[in-house]
Order: sequence, then C-alpha cells, then structure tokens
Amino acid sequence: MAENNSRRKFLKTGCLTALAVGVTVCGGGALIANIKPKIDLPQVTSPDSGSGKRVLIAYATKAGSTAETAARMAETLTKKGLSVDVLPIDRVNDISPYETVIAGSAIRMGNVLPEFKTFIEANKAALEKKTFGLFIMCLTLKETDEASRKKADTFLDPIRAIIKPNSEGQFAGVMNPDNLTLMDRTIAVTMMKSPVGDFRDWNQIDGWVDALA
Repeated sequence: MAENNSRRKFLKTGCLTALAVGVTVCGGGALIANIKPKIDLPQVTSPDSGSGKRVLIAYATKAGSTAETAARMAETLTKKGLSVDVLPIDRVNDISPYETVIAGSAIRMGNVLPEFKTFIEANKAALEKKTFGLFIMCLTLKETDEASRKKADTFLDPIRAIIKPNSEGQFAGVMNPDNLTLMDRTIAVTMMKSPVGDFRDWNQIDGWVDALA
C-alpha cells in the first residue's frame, strides 16, 4: 500500500511539474509549450508636424493587442496634427523630447507587465513634469458590471502607489489563442474558459486618447 501511495504521489508531482514548466512529456518530451508566436511590435517615428506637441505612446504587450491599440491611438492623434512616436516600452531610452507620454500595458494574472512597472519607476520624476496618461487592456472589462470594473481598477493600484497620472484608460482586451504560447492557451482557454474574441470598444479608446492629448 505504501508503495502504491508513493507511486501515485510521484506521478501527480511529475504531471504538475510538467505543466508548470510547459513541457510535453509524451514520447521523450519536447520543450514546445513556451514557444512564442510571432507578434508584431510597431515602432513609429513621426516627422515634426509643426504643432510643437510631440507625443510618445509606449506599450507593454503580451499577445499583441496592446501594441495594436497603441498604433490605433497614434493614428487618432496624428489626425489632430500631432507628432506621435510609438515604441515598445522596453525600447524607450529618453522621454525628454515629449510633452505628452502615454503608457499602456496588458494585464496578466491581475498584474501589469513587469516592463511597464519598470518604465514607470525609472521615469517617475520626468513623467511628473509631463502630461501623462496610462491605460490597461484586460478581459475582465469584457463584462460591464460594477464588480468587474472595480476588480479591473485594482490592477492599477501598484502603479498609483508610484505616480498619479493625469488620466487613466481601462479597456476590454482581446483573446486570440493563435497569439499565445501553448501553455498560456491551455491555461486561458481550456482551464480558465476565457472567452475568445476582440472585445475592444474603439469609440471608447479613441475618445479617451483624443481627450488626453
């Protein structure tokens, strides 16, 4: 009996470990579960529009939708005659040329992405002297009830402890399994039953960024 219990414990532990590290253990095993699909990371540098206002939109993306949203925001502001640069947030070296900075992050497991928080911490003093807006993209906001809104609002608490932005945007995101690793897809779609689809409200997003800059 002790031997059987030990074997069951071993098998259970082995399965959990395999899931945690994203390893497929069939037929010798292959490290495929963490292979990342190719995600477009837009980088846009706009010429001087002559308006005297230059805007930076920096984004931290997990599966591409936050990057797409940043690019859309840039289009909206460019139509207003502003000069807008778009960069992945971990590729921003200097924010001094910008009058307005907008930073956005995907939400993963209830948290902003690490590179987003790192950017805020590193540039806190400079951001406090600019018009600064931040936004998040999360599936929680697919639901419009008060409980979902309150839950999503707490995701920004660690950032609010660092800096008080001029404006915050909280938007519903996207669930596209094709842009996830096998492990993330298994967790999100199969285990957590996350809804699949694009839940962004572009009128809401366009209105927010237009009012900010």
